[in-house]
Amino acid sequence: MSNDPIRSEPATPEVEPSSGPQRRRTRRQLLLWALGLTPILAGGGLTTFRWKRKAEEEARAAPLTQAAAYYLFANHPEAGIHIEKALRESSTYAPALLLRACAELEAGNEAAARSTLAHTSLRDTPEAKLLLELATRRPDSPSVRQAFFDAWKALGHPDFTKSALLPEPLEQDILLADPEASYERANEAQRFALNVLTLDSCHKKCLFEIDGQFMKTTSVPLLVSSHEQVNRGSEWNLRELMLPSVLYRLRELTGPSPRSLQVALLFFFHALDERRPSALFNRGDLATLEKLLSIPEWKPVSNEQHFREMRALFDGLLDAPGHHAWRMVFLAQGPSLGMKLVRRAQASKDQLTDDEQQWLGRLLWEYGKRVSQERSHVELDLGIRLQRVGSELSRHVPDKEEVVDRWMELVSWEQAMARAGCYRWPLPSLQEDFYAARARDEDSWMKAFAGVGTLP
Repeated sequence: MSNDPIRSEPATPEVEPSSGPQRRRTRRQLLLWALGLTPILAGGGLTTFRWKRKAEEEARAAPLTQAAAYYLFANHPEAGIHIEKALRESSTYAPALLLRACAELEAGNEAAARSTLAHTSLRDTPEAKLLLELATRRPDSPSVRQAFFDAWKALGHPDFTKSALLPEPLEQDILLADPEASYERANEAQRFALNVLTLDSCHKKCLFEIDGQFMKTTSVPLLVSSHEQVNRGSEWNLRELMLPSVLYRLRELTGPSPRSLQVALLFFFHALDERRPSALFNRGDLATLEKLLSIPEWKPVSNEQHFREMRALFDGLLDAPGHHAWRMVFLAQGPSLGMKLVRRAQASKDQLTDDEQQWLGRLLWEYGKRVSQERSHVELDLGIRLQRVGSELSRHVPDKEEVVDRWMELVSWEQAMARAGCYRWPLPSLQEDFYAARARDEDSWMKAFAGVGTLP
C-alpha cells in the first residue's frame, strides 16, 4: 500500500460512505495540507516581488553603468562618482561592480579590487578570474597589454563575445572628451587637430577659422582626414563649403604629381566627378588608374608615425589621448577612397568590354595588394575587398581562391579579438597600450590573439 498521504484519501470522499470520525480526519488532513501550502504560496509571492524589484533596479542601473564605463574608458576623475551612482540603483548589479573593480585596479588599489571581485555577483565569473590573473601578472610583465594577453592565454582563452558584464565595445568614432572645452587652452597645432577631429559636426562659427587653418597646415594626413570628415559631414552644406579649401591646399603641398597613391587617387576621383556626372569608368580611366600604380607608396606617413604625432598633440589636452589619436589614424587612412574604387568598378562593369573588365580586375588586384601592405585592420579589410572584386572581374580562379582564404583568415583574427573582448575592458591604461601596439603593427596584433606569432 502506498504511503502517499494524498493517494491514501478516497478519490471522491464526498460520495464515499464513511463514518463521522473518518470524515473528520479527512477534513483535518486537507486543512493541514492547505495550511502547509499557505507559507509556500506566500514565499513564492515574496520571491516574485523581490525578483521583480531586483529586475527594476538593474534596469535603472544598466544605462548608468554604460555611461559610467565611458567615463572610466576616458580615465575621467569623476568615473568613480558615476559608478557609485549606478550601484545606488542596484548594489548587487554585476556590470557596475565590475566597473568598480576595474577602477580600483586602475588606481593601484589591488586589495579593494580583490574584495570587489569576491562579491557574490562576480565571484568565479570568467571576467573576475581574468582581472585577478591580470593583477597577479601585471607587476612582472613588460607592459599591461602583455599581462592581459598572458592572463587570457593562461585561463584557456575564455570567450567574452557575449559577456553580459563587460560594457559595449569602445568604437573608434566615440568621443571620450569634449574638444570644445579644451580649445581655449590649445596651441595653434592642437586647435587644428581638434577641428579636424570634430569636423563632420562643425558649426558655422568654426568655418572661417578652420578654413584659414587649411591654408597654413603642411600635414597631408590631416588634410586627408579633413577630406574624409567633409565627405561624411551631416550638417548643412559642409562638403560644398569646405572641400575646395581642402583640395586646394593638398594640390599646393603635393604638386601636379603626388608622391602617394592615396592622394593621387583622391584627385583622380574628383577630376572624374567634375568631368562626367555618371562617373563610370571608361578605357581612358583604366589607363589612368594603371599609370597611378607606378607611384611607389600608398600614403605619405605611416600609421605609427601619425599616431605618435596626434597623441603628442592630444596628451594633456583630451581625456584618453590614445583613443582620439587612433581616430585620427583611421581618418588618415582614407578608407572612403578604396570603397569608392570598389563601387565605381562594380557600377562600370556592364559598360566595359570583356577585355576591359579583365583589365580593371587586374588593376583592382594590384590596388588591393598595395593597400594591404599598410597592415592595419581597415586597410587589410579594404585590400581584400578590392582583390575580391578584382578576381571576379578578371575571372581568375586561383586569385579568387587566394582572396577567399585571406578573407577567412581575417575573419578568424577578428573573432579572436572579440573572444578576448579587447575593446570592452574598461581599463584606461590597457586601452591606451592597445592603441600604441595597433598603430605599430595591427596585423601582427590580431594574429597573436589568433595564436599566430608574438604580441607586438
